[in-house]
Amino acid sequence: MSRERAEALAASIHLDPAKPLLIVDADEVLFHFMAAFLSFIESRGHAFVFRSYALSGNVLAEADGPPLPREAVTALLEAFFVERTREIPPDPDAAPALRRLIRDGVQAVVLSNVPSGAADDRRHALEAAGIDLALVPWSGPKGEAVKALAARTRGGAAFVDDIAQHHVSVAESAPDVYRLHYVTHPELRRLLGPVEAADDQAESWPALERLIRRRLLG
Repeated sequence: MSRERAEALAASIHLDPAKPLLIVDADEVLFHFMAAFLSFIESRGHAFVFRSYALSGNVLAEADGPPLPREAVTALLEAFFVERTREIPPDPDAAPALRRLIRDGVQAVVLSNVPSGAADDRRHALEAAGIDLALVPWSGPKGEAVKALAARTRGGAAFVDDIAQHHVSVAESAPDVYRLHYVTHPELRRLLGPVEAADDQAESWPALERLIRRRLLG
């Protein structure tokens, strides 16, 4: 079913088959999700500890308190997207880098696992950040979506995401797509470490831009 949905979503996006395609995630790539989420949970009296690259198990009921149950963390995350999607601060280097890449011949789309009810807020946030890209809302592993989008161009494709599992999924479904791992939050980046399924990793948008440019425009 995900293949049919992916193909339908890809078909709904205008793409130039002659141009290379950049498929970029939103949270922790274009936007500082973690910083905003920490502010949100602290406003509700909770705390966070950086024990692993996850939310569940790391959100505490209170400072030095026990971890919240998984269901409570899921409810917090849902509330966060309802209340704060428009307010998540963008990475200030992302929009300028994307504009330069697009100017020089790359086309780009945002592939985000944003909840369906927050998709319009995410579009608003992209526009407010100066990122004039189509949003492809998705859920679950991104391999089929990336495969369907990449199939729309003959110019090559690159994928940027912070989640290791998405790189595994893309490696399995669309192995010819160049996979770049990037996390805006330095502590999360340290916790995750190298992502074996990614072709390259970067620690800033200027570094990402150089890698994307070399692969898609070189």
